[in-house]
Amino acid sequence: MRFQTLFKYRKNIMAAAIVMVLLYHTKGAWPENALKKAAFFSYGGVDLFFFCSGVGCFFSWFKDRDPAAFLARRAARILPSYLPFILVWIAIQALGEGITLSGALAHLLGVQGFLARKPALNWYVSGMWLSYLLTPWLAALAARCERRTAAIGAVLALLLGSVAFRDDTELIIMAARLPIFFAGMLFAAESRRRESLTRPELALLLCLVPVGAALIWETPKYFPGLEWSAGLAWYPMLLIVPGLCVGIAAVSAGLSRIPAGRAVNRALGFVGGLTFEIYLVHFLALEQPLRFFLPLTALYTAALCGVSRLLRRLIPRRR
Repeated sequence: MRFQTLFKYRKNIMAAAIVMVLLYHTKGAWPENALKKAAFFSYGGVDLFFFCSGVGCFFSWFKDRDPAAFLARRAARILPSYLPFILVWIAIQALGEGITLSGALAHLLGVQGFLARKPALNWYVSGMWLSYLLTPWLAALAARCERRTAAIGAVLALLLGSVAFRDDTELIIMAARLPIFFAGMLFAAESRRRESLTRPELALLLCLVPVGAALIWETPKYFPGLEWSAGLAWYPMLLIVPGLCVGIAAVSAGLSRIPAGRAVNRALGFVGGLTFEIYLVHFLALEQPLRFFLPLTALYTAALCGVSRLLRRLIPRRR
């Protein structure tokens, strides 16, 4: 598989990721069936996000290698959606259970994931900003990892570093995702050196998917209580995510050969371009009955995208 094929269908991968996230966060509402069991392991959608983000951030960074410009581009993508949403979320909390001024400020700044403040929206935004801040160093490291041993060593170093946050769920949930973010950068960096993955490499990546899945499945049995506090629920995702992304890209490439498949790809690409907005607003719909969840999420996404688009048009005019 050509690297460009993998990158071409990045939005399809992100569409699959958001479906997994929605499934995971609604798992408690599903009846006892196979889908509910699958939902308990679909938190890996976030790991797909981080892998895809690593790819995008690598290429974005090497456009000009200017930290301020890089963060400005990230902010221009994130803030027009995040700020209107978080203001609504803070207002809802203030009118409900209440929220402190420091808690509201933490959410406005996107640092709530680093603080044990309740109520808390979610850790993902903080983890995203952390990965952006580390991009200059991680992208440079990925570019230098021309040998497999160097790449594996760098990933293992990031894994080892995340162990320092064991028993702090607020932090290890972010730290354990940095190796996957870096893995996306490694794929991006390798694409500058050669055109395609070899067949043995593809076979290895695909074979690692069930290995990682088995580790996740067996972890609660042999290491009860350590899935979240020690990051054991997330580390196996490093084995799963690259192969899963390759698999989704391969299926998408196959679909592109038939008219109906191209329509599916367009739909997935559309959803994949809205994943950040969907991720944010679905928290507002989680308290509703399951039958209302998807319609409300779609409605809230449309509203947020409308506000975001308006802000994007206004900001350049002010400049």
